[in-house]
Amino acid sequence: MRAALFVASLAGLSLGLSAAATTPAAAQETQGQFMDRCTLELARTANMASYAEGACAEKWITVTRANQMVDALLSLFVAGTPSALDPADVQARASMVQWRSPSEGRLAGLNVETTRTPTARIVFNWSATGEPVPYDPVEALQVRGATVEPIGCYALGAGESNSVWRVDAPGHVPFALSVYRRDAPTASAMSHLTVSADAERNIPTLGDLRAAEPGQDWMETCPR
Repeated sequence: MRAALFVASLAGLSLGLSAAATTPAAAQETQGQFMDRCTLELARTANMASYAEGACAEKWITVTRANQMVDALLSLFVAGTPSALDPADVQARASMVQWRSPSEGRLAGLNVETTRTPTARIVFNWSATGEPVPYDPVEALQVRGATVEPIGCYALGAGESNSVWRVDAPGHVPFALSVYRRDAPTASAMSHLTVSADAERNIPTLGDLRAAEPGQDWMETCPR
């Protein structure tokens, strides 16, 4: 959880906008369009052309599995609505989550939390032993037509990283997405994914991230 909330205390540029609204439909890539884009991008990477198609087919599965998470995220940032300022407001907007308490719920195999640390946030958690991480929210947002650009990231070791992204999605105000990911190095190790967003619409800069965690090697360029 520490990794997921590492930007929660940052004071950013809040875009104040209030009231739950239905998320408008966004542009949606077809599987074929995604495969064309993905294989072209991987083929440009050294020594990846030979298995680009297989890798992209696997990635498409993680994209489709992330769709319900993306729906919940986007519900908080609909253009023309105010910021969600408390966990109750977050829950009211993210109505697709099966909320079981004032702070916890479930959605598509994910544990979902609402927190205020100190700003209102929505947090998605997944973990399993020896399994690859089955969700790719960054790519899923791009498939929806969003522009997703890195603000900063750092590696904690092989297969483990923290990253923060600026998301500009059609019909939505910009927001920051934080992603902690750990892919199990062995069959007996745990894999983890924690994805969170500041519902009050604060977007940190790279300087903010470095100030919050000065001991980490924050980079501007992040792997997708």
